[in-house]
Amino acid sequence: MDFLELNIRQRILADIALNVGEAPEDLQHANTLIASNVRTRADAGGRSEPLLDKESSLPRAFMPASRVLCNIAFGELIVNFTDAHISENVDTLLPVLIDVLRDIPHIDFDKCLSWEEWALPDQLVYSTISALLRISSSHPMYSAPATEAICAFISDVVENIKAGDSLDVLTQLTPALHGMYRAISSRCFTWSLSQWQMLADQLKYMCSPDMVDHLNHLITDLVESDDSDEGTLQFVQTFLARYISRGRPLSGYFIVCCVIETLWTVLAQVLAPPPANIVPGVSEAAAANKAWNSLMRQAAMELDIADQKTVSALNNVTNYAMQCFTDLLVQIEEMDQEPSLDTYAWETMSESLKLASVCSIVLRKLDDKLLQRLLLLLSDEAPISDNLVQEAALKATTVLVQNFPSKASQLAAHLRRFVTSPIPIFEFQFASESRAPPPLAAAAKCLALCIRLAPGDDLIMSNMYSLLNYIAATSKEIYESSSNSQLMNNPLYQGLDRHSVVNVETGLRGLSDDQKRLVGISTISVVTRLALEFRMEDVTRLTVSMLLQRLRSAEPTVEAAIAYNLVDLALSAPDSSFIDIIRAFSMINRSANPDDPRFSNNMVLAAQTRLAQELHRRPELYEIYLVELLTLFADKGVAIQNVKTENHHIKIDDMIEQLASLLLPIDALLSHEDFTPQIDESPTLVSLFRNMWFLCILFHFTTDDKEATAMDWQKPALARIATKTPAMVMEESHDSVASDVEYNSVIRQDYAHTVISKHRSCLTKHISLRSSDIRGLSSGQIIFLLTMHDMESMRSAAGLTSSLVSYFINESLNRHPALSACMDSIAEKVIRGCIIDLNTEAAQQALPERLSAELRTLLICGTHRMAKARDVASKFLNRLISSFPSLMCDPPLVFAILEVLTLLRRACDNEFTDEFNPVYEFESRRTEIKLHLPDSYQVRNEILVQLQRNANTWFELALGRAPLELQSTLQKYLAVGQISSDASELGASIAEKFGKAIGPVQRQLTSLAKLSSWSSDKAKVLASQIASKGYFAGEAAGLRLASRVASDRLEQLPPQDAPSGELMALKKKLAKSMNEIRTKTSTLTVQDLKRLLFRCAATLISLNKSDHELLHYLVSIPFEVSTPPSISAAIEVWTWVIAEKPSIEVALMSELLSAWTDTIKNEKGIFSTNLNYDDPFYHPISYSPTDKDTIDLGTANARRLLTPHALVLQMLLSRLQAARYRRPGVMFLLQHLVLRSARAHQSFSTHALAREARFSFLMFGFETLRSSHLDSFCEHTIRESLYAIAYAWFAVRPQWSYGANRVQIDADVKVLSEFLSYLQADSIRDTLTVSSLAPSQFAPRASFYASRVRDINQPLRLLVENEIFRLNVWANPMNEPKRGADHIGMTLVESSWPALIRTLWQINPAIAVYLTERFKLNVIRSEVTKLVRSSTADVLDVPEALNFLLGEGVELAAVRRDLKLLPLWAPVPPVTANTFFEPRYKSDPLLLQYAHRVLEQHPVELTFFFVPQVVQALRYDELGYVSRFIFETAKISQLFCHQIIWNMKANCYKDDLAEVEDPMKPMLDLITTRVVNSLSGEARAFYDREFGFFNEVTSISGKLKPFIKKTKPEKKAKIDEEMAKIVVDVGVYLPSNPDGVVVDIDKKSGRPLQSHAKAPFMATFKVRKERISIEKDPESLGDNGIERHVEFDVWQQAIFKVGDDCRQDVLALQIIAMFKNIFTSVGLTLYLYPYRVTATAPGCGVIDVVPNATSRDEMGRAKVNDLLDFFVARYGGQDTIPFQRARLNFIQSMAAYSVACYILQIKDRHNGNIMIDGEGHIVHIDFGFLFDIGPGGVKFEPSSFKLNHEMIVLMGGRYSQGYQLFQHLTVKAFLAIRPYADQLVDTVQLMLGTGLPSFKGEGTIKRLRDRYALGLNERLAAEFMMGVIKNAHENVRSTVYDEFQRLQNGIPYK
Repeated sequence: MDFLELNIRQRILADIALNVGEAPEDLQHANTLIASNVRTRADAGGRSEPLLDKESSLPRAFMPASRVLCNIAFGELIVNFTDAHISENVDTLLPVLIDVLRDIPHIDFDKCLSWEEWALPDQLVYSTISALLRISSSHPMYSAPATEAICAFISDVVENIKAGDSLDVLTQLTPALHGMYRAISSRCFTWSLSQWQMLADQLKYMCSPDMVDHLNHLITDLVESDDSDEGTLQFVQTFLARYISRGRPLSGYFIVCCVIETLWTVLAQVLAPPPANIVPGVSEAAAANKAWNSLMRQAAMELDIADQKTVSALNNVTNYAMQCFTDLLVQIEEMDQEPSLDTYAWETMSESLKLASVCSIVLRKLDDKLLQRLLLLLSDEAPISDNLVQEAALKATTVLVQNFPSKASQLAAHLRRFVTSPIPIFEFQFASESRAPPPLAAAAKCLALCIRLAPGDDLIMSNMYSLLNYIAATSKEIYESSSNSQLMNNPLYQGLDRHSVVNVETGLRGLSDDQKRLVGISTISVVTRLALEFRMEDVTRLTVSMLLQRLRSAEPTVEAAIAYNLVDLALSAPDSSFIDIIRAFSMINRSANPDDPRFSNNMVLAAQTRLAQELHRRPELYEIYLVELLTLFADKGVAIQNVKTENHHIKIDDMIEQLASLLLPIDALLSHEDFTPQIDESPTLVSLFRNMWFLCILFHFTTDDKEATAMDWQKPALARIATKTPAMVMEESHDSVASDVEYNSVIRQDYAHTVISKHRSCLTKHISLRSSDIRGLSSGQIIFLLTMHDMESMRSAAGLTSSLVSYFINESLNRHPALSACMDSIAEKVIRGCIIDLNTEAAQQALPERLSAELRTLLICGTHRMAKARDVASKFLNRLISSFPSLMCDPPLVFAILEVLTLLRRACDNEFTDEFNPVYEFESRRTEIKLHLPDSYQVRNEILVQLQRNANTWFELALGRAPLELQSTLQKYLAVGQISSDASELGASIAEKFGKAIGPVQRQLTSLAKLSSWSSDKAKVLASQIASKGYFAGEAAGLRLASRVASDRLEQLPPQDAPSGELMALKKKLAKSMNEIRTKTSTLTVQDLKRLLFRCAATLISLNKSDHELLHYLVSIPFEVSTPPSISAAIEVWTWVIAEKPSIEVALMSELLSAWTDTIKNEKGIFSTNLNYDDPFYHPISYSPTDKDTIDLGTANARRLLTPHALVLQMLLSRLQAARYRRPGVMFLLQHLVLRSARAHQSFSTHALAREARFSFLMFGFETLRSSHLDSFCEHTIRESLYAIAYAWFAVRPQWSYGANRVQIDADVKVLSEFLSYLQADSIRDTLTVSSLAPSQFAPRASFYASRVRDINQPLRLLVENEIFRLNVWANPMNEPKRGADHIGMTLVESSWPALIRTLWQINPAIAVYLTERFKLNVIRSEVTKLVRSSTADVLDVPEALNFLLGEGVELAAVRRDLKLLPLWAPVPPVTANTFFEPRYKSDPLLLQYAHRVLEQHPVELTFFFVPQVVQALRYDELGYVSRFIFETAKISQLFCHQIIWNMKANCYKDDLAEVEDPMKPMLDLITTRVVNSLSGEARAFYDREFGFFNEVTSISGKLKPFIKKTKPEKKAKIDEEMAKIVVDVGVYLPSNPDGVVVDIDKKSGRPLQSHAKAPFMATFKVRKERISIEKDPESLGDNGIERHVEFDVWQQAIFKVGDDCRQDVLALQIIAMFKNIFTSVGLTLYLYPYRVTATAPGCGVIDVVPNATSRDEMGRAKVNDLLDFFVARYGGQDTIPFQRARLNFIQSMAAYSVACYILQIKDRHNGNIMIDGEGHIVHIDFGFLFDIGPGGVKFEPSSFKLNHEMIVLMGGRYSQGYQLFQHLTVKAFLAIRPYADQLVDTVQLMLGTGLPSFKGEGTIKRLRDRYALGLNERLAAEFMMGVIKNAHENVRSTVYDEFQRLQNGIPYK
């Protein structure tokens, strides 16, 4: 670096020293450049030994500046070294530093001026001493030699000053002393008292009069010297001028000041040792300031001074300091003018006070002279008035009070008088000063400390009131008003003593008005500082209140002081006080006018601006202040318009300018980087910003017209405000935005009409083509358009392009033709202007950094739900990229485009993957992009097509400009690995297309492609570059992992053999991972597992010989995890290993066979029975709303269980094709795998989603069979096993697909169709027969095989065809041609069925039983019945077969022989078991025993649901089985016990009034008594508490009966009175909510309900429930989450009825709950809310209220015209996602309730009985009319269900996607419940004995059964339901019934 200029060289060395790190290479680099170049005097040609006195006259050694700079950098380097490095090298570093410091006085420095701040000697001393102090701080044992070296240096300097010439002393030695002073005062160090004494002994010589005089005359001596030439004098002049410019005159007086400050700095650090952690980079005088501040904050530590010499030295220093102060004071008093800078008088006096104070503290004795001097300085009689000296006096006083607290009281009173004196130093201009005068601030701090330390109670408040007296006394109201009683009575002045105020006023009478004003101002500042010091909310509030009161009447200068101090208070005051302050500012600003003197001196505006600038200290108040400022701006704008309107001749230019000045604080506030109001804005803030901009446009703040009043700062400020302004238009359902635009409250129409012509012409200039449209616009619309133009022009110029789109997201604005057209034109102009601006910036390579993010935002806006917004965003983005194609070199933008394409493709595919549950939000984790898309799949496809077209264009442009950059980015995108591939990765496809494309720049390849008839691309380049990058990145990672020693052979291939140590470590890690996975303690993530597998595979490939242990782990670990990601990663690894090392395939396949076999043994994956099909009524049925999460969880669990084997099957099929011709070993293993799996056919999962995996395995098995050369026996064995797997699928009830995944259904149909093709082609081949039999016996065996295949093939084909047919119907319930036609299979004549059924019976009797559900033929049912009754033992494990045995019960005698097998029969569902107690079964003991066993065998949670049916079974309980079941179960479950008691009580009577006894009442009473008497202990106590609580609540209804005719308020008062008496006992629950306990009652929630003769009421209870929460890391392996039981409280409303029979509601809701279970079991998101109703006594019941729901009746009363209006008002416009979510919820619930209403024939569906909940679901309530009755006994309503016009409109219209969805769901719901019709009908039939009004005997049951259309096949049943829907569609009978209800009962319907 020798060739560099010295100042550049110094900067480089300093940066190296400052940024040295801990890495060895960093230290080595620094040592090479700096440490190795350090030179001492010996190296420079002088002597390195200590000089003797006789040698002092020897010439000094010269050292060039370049070497000095290295020495300086060496010191800086040591300062920045780590402690560890210093410890290692301290023995080398310290001697070098001491040598360098010792040599400095004897070095002749280069006389250069290349330095900037301090001379080279100065820098060298500072650097060296700093380094010595740094080493000594971390290694105290080296403190002594370092201190000795510093003292020796001072001694040498003193001697050299005495003997040296003037030039050297002035330019080298004096700066060296200054460097020492800087180092000691800047570097924190723990000094000792003895070290201080050593320094003091050496430094005292510098303060001797002779030395000071000598130093003061150096310049004179130099000028008068004969040796001085002009160059020397010029050098000296420049040298000194630099120091003087920095306030350092280098005179003798200055050196004295440095010595004094050095002494007190060291001594202060003795008293207050600095902390150990020293920051390397320090500021000037940092150590001095820290030490002094430490002494001011707390009392110093006491020193034990035993040495009298030290005491003497301290006293001498104190005396010297005070003498120095006195001498200077005398000299100044004798002067006629201020002392010059050379004297350094004020600074020296200040430092003398500090030194004397610190010495007094060390001596623990306060010097009287010092105290008297301080008291004099701090009074109005002070001999001098200098800020610096008096501030030092105050600081010295603070330190002394801290250490001598006994003086606190005296000093507090003295300081209080001081701060209330009219002293000139307290004067300052608030406009120019950035802070209060330092003496005033120091006085306040000192006074605060004195008040704290002074003895006494409540001194803080008394002193505050004392000071506030001065403010009050100087107030105009007091000293100008004769009557001030009103003021003194003001609550803000509480605590002010009137007498005290008068006394203060009397004391002020001798002062002039200016002096009084000064006292008031200084007192205001002191009070403020005290409040800030005390940090007490009460004190702050008092101060703020006082100042605000004074602010209202203060004159301008006092107002300025108050406003200034209120800002400081606002930054620390409580929120309420802050608000008071900003409102007071606003009030004054609002009232200011041109005639007011405030206007010319608007300090309030200055205060508002300063507050905005400094509010970063309280960011939580940003928005509050912004709202206040914007509101003030709007108010002033409105006021200006009003003034002008009232007086047309008044000039308002000054008022407008005053309004514009408010932009200053707004701009300052918005300039804070952490304040982003444009993000997540509130409607209030948007409205305020809109008002502000409208006013700015109205008053021409944004125009460039010279006539306008815009100031120079105004346009830049507005541009900055524009960048922080939120979107001016919000997407909302109402027309409020359009209304606000046209009739904005801040635009006064009277004023606007007078000035709008100018605005209109301005707008016409901008968009001249729209002049005709502009003429018809209102003034508000003109202002809005100009706002849009000006603000968006400012934003786009700043690179903020995306905000333009926000103007087009509001439908009400888009609907206005003229306004919308003008907005389009403005958008076009803004786009053009933006491109012009960006072109200019691009030419200067200065495009805004934020442009890339804005382009990504525009890209996302291009997918907006509003078509207009999409168009604008797409156009803007397209124009920008077309104008600047190089933007496509930006990887984030390219990635965003590709990811958005992928997300859009996924959104379009959502139509097929989850047809009935549109996903609205799609997120890319890779780019953190989130799209919010509409539910219309047509719109989604349009967006995708448009974006793909644009993206192709953009990539073509980029390919033509920068092909290498683009393709490198695309390679990076493609190279990112993912766990599982996504079929919808459109972005990757586009990236691959352009990644291999040939760009126009590659002209030869382009020409070749054009001339050749073959297409050309660079696919090989793409693949090889991605592979190369991945390979070498992996190699580099491998090098890092291995840390190989041979670092000199990096260019060679890495070693191919893994070291044995690494191999053992890998095996150990794999074994440990395997064990952790098995024990479910693994913390591995999926990525960790993938990495581990790949490393294992890479090691296997690199080995010369296969390692079977590694191979075992490579296969077994993924199988042990057995999740889709783990198996997907494993397949990648396995195929890689086989491809790289084919010899290992047999071993790997053997391991795979073993792992597959283990899954069979352990029943994992597809061999698991956990998710096998079972009847939905084997699961508990709950009274709760449909939970989509449960359905999604069911899908996820099934996928997780089944997908691993499906993935392995895909790989096996591929391996089969590769091995079938030449790899017999692999084929042998595959045959074994097929056979082992086939023999486990009973273990194959029967879940609906297992269909594809099962039949895929079958095709794999048949393909293996077809590809194998086996003998006939082996072939037959495999074939027979494969057929068994296929038949096992049909041995359970026919299933639909699970969920709404059309892709899954299509895949199922395809796999079944392919399997059907295999079956049709299946036949016996002429294969080799290996047998010990004679050849003559081979033929019969071959014919047997052929006959067997024929026998089992045809039935299986028939079943598969039926399965395909059923799935076709499920996929296309409306039989739409676009979805394909139904599968037409083989047909059989009736005579063929018996033989086929018998064949199926032989294969598996269950298949024959379930065949009756697939084919609705009597011959099949008859044949199956015969087989069941003839071979009953074969079907004991099939519950559904019992119906065939029993029939309708009338034929029991014929099958009595087989009834003895009933004890062994599998249990039927509880409701079916209940039916066996009916008379039709004639109380057969065996059957009753079986029914009793079944009921007891099922869990109580399941039978609990059927309590009403169990009670009804008592009617026929002749043998006592039911009563026994009730009695035994009541002992097990307390909840069952309570519910059964309530239900038995409810069934004792037939009528509501308990007048007509039910025949079984005696039995019910007996059982009830028996059950209650059996309770004891806690059970009986619980019963008593529960029933006591419930009776207490329900008794309120009885007490209300006398109030039936009274008003609602009277009823309400009575309910509140009774509820106040209720005390909630522990553990009680509501009968309708047994799953939660009541913990509280809202005793004011009681509400009487409308009833003519009864007294129902509603109350609200707090119910505590418990849910299970499973916390799981989504990235972890397996599904072992942490299960937590979480308690939560809900407020549940319940209705208590007396005199109303609730049993009919109970029955309806039971069936609806059963429907819900069925829908959940098939994965249909059909929403039902079976709320709880519990009948508790005759005509009594408790009904849960549907939470957060509104009846359609209430909407009508609220004047809501129709459902669509209600949804729009509640959820937003039809294009918003909340609306579309709510509409989807409505459709899903509407479909479910439509089926329920049809099946149950629910009537009385007026608007009072239809609710809409908070999420948009429709919920039906009040089921008083079911089955065969309607209101008034007339079934007037349609026999289908209610589907009126407003419902269809809400869905989107008759031909909309929504209505199609409704029809699909309704038909599917109907198809889903049909298989369970018997159980649903049985549930109703058991209730016939109740005699409920809805029952008309057995005819009711027959009609109920007929509505299921059980005789029709699936297609005909779907068409039947479509007919029901058509009947319901806008049925006139529904409309007429609604009109009837409106006229009869006042229930509105529109």
